[in-house]
Amino acid sequence: MYKVIGIIKRPEGMEFEAFKTWWLTEHAPKVKQWPGLTKYSINLCTTENQSFDGVAEVWFESKDAMNAVFDTPEGQRARASATSGASDVHILLTEEHVMVE
Repeated sequence: MYKVIGIIKRPEGMEFEAFKTWWLTEHAPKVKQWPGLTKYSINLCTTENQSFDGVAEVWFESKDAMNAVFDTPEGQRARASATSGASDVHILLTEEHVMVE
């Protein structure tokens, strides 16, 4: 399995709850439109005093589908949404290696 993993920090001055609402209701619908995705999860921090506020994982069956997503209009819209709605975003393109099923 291949994944796009996004690690995100909310903008300075934005309340933690407002950021979570933005991520779940404004940003997530854009990612859900990505062609080829097979699973999508958002992992929000349980406290607001961490270095980042959450991690998202978007699964793809193939490396090609994962690598191509940001060349699509849907991928470009989601990337623009993330960079404008967060103060710090790190995107990792990864290959999953399951250690415990």
